Amino acid sequence: MRMRFILVFLMWSSFSTAVGAEERRVLRIATVSPTGTTWARLVESMGNDIERMTNGKVHIKWYFGGIAGDEMEAARRMQAGQLDGLLSGGPYCESAMPTMRVLSIPALFQDRDEAAYVMHLLRPDLNQEAERSGYALMGTTGLGPALVFSRMPIRNMSELRKTRLWAWDLFGGEIAAERKMGLSIEPAAVERASRAYDDNKVDGFISIPAAALAFQWSARARYIVGLRIRYLTACVLISHASLDRLPIEHQNAIRASFAKGDARMEDLGRQQDDELLGGLFARQGLQPVPVSETFRSQFFEAARKARQALGERLVPPDLLARIEHLLADYRAEHASH
Repeated sequence: MRMRFILVFLMWSSFSTAVGAEERRVLRIATVSPTGTTWARLVESMGNDIERMTNGKVHIKWYFGGIAGDEMEAARRMQAGQLDGLLSGGPYCESAMPTMRVLSIPALFQDRDEAAYVMHLLRPDLNQEAERSGYALMGTTGLGPALVFSRMPIRNMSELRKTRLWAWDLFGGEIAAERKMGLSIEPAAVERASRAYDDNKVDGFISIPAAALAFQWSARARYIVGLRIRYLTACVLISHASLDRLPIEHQNAIRASFAKGDARMEDLGRQQDDELLGGLFARQGLQPVPVSETFRSQFFEAARKARQALGERLVPPDLLARIEHLLADYRAEHASH
């Protein structure tokens, strides 16, 4: 029934777009991010900027909360012409641009700045891969570290491995690596995570802080473990079939707006992480669990061994070697300052 509603809704949207085509173009972009969140308000403001910059000739219609299906279903709708774009929280970014998988490998990056540095250097590769997949890459934004929000405190690798953790089921490579590390990962769709926790099928969530707040996982969990499991990166893709119908000046306006929005979203993400991890979660009842150097080093070593064991199944070895070399140079440079 829900699927039938989605199809009718999108068909109606396509019809209404065509009717007013001479006056304006409507670009339909989907995301699983819930409406009313800080993310949603920011991307809506980007849409308003595009409408203003094109004198009302281009309007962005956002479909929030997974109304168009999960990311893979939304991608199929893009390919069928029912949607024009997708704001991906990571999974479809990695499908359309395989190089992007390296950005969310467990324990590869130590902070946001490292992830942002590598993402910037990979942007030409990502642009080419997006083009080959039939998309224009409008932007990439670091979403920050994925942490563990748990029912019980986790203070060492043994406790971490015994804890059943929900992870977004679309992150295949990351889940494979975390399982190789000995973690007990229970993949499921985003909309099923809370129910799995409430039914005691999982004991915690692997999530970035902003998503834990948006989907109310932080209100369920009792502890937050200060261990950076991995870093996530979002992207915005627009189908070339849709973008190329627009005049060049409108295409340029869209690219400029998303480029500006990229920087705003990165700054907002950092600010929100600082607020949530700096005391807001604690005031809401989440107890922070500090991570010892022993725990951290054991986690990083387990992740390194998992990367070696998975090899090509995770990312191409030459790509991983390239990123590790970039990170070594970056760390050496910043250690000297």
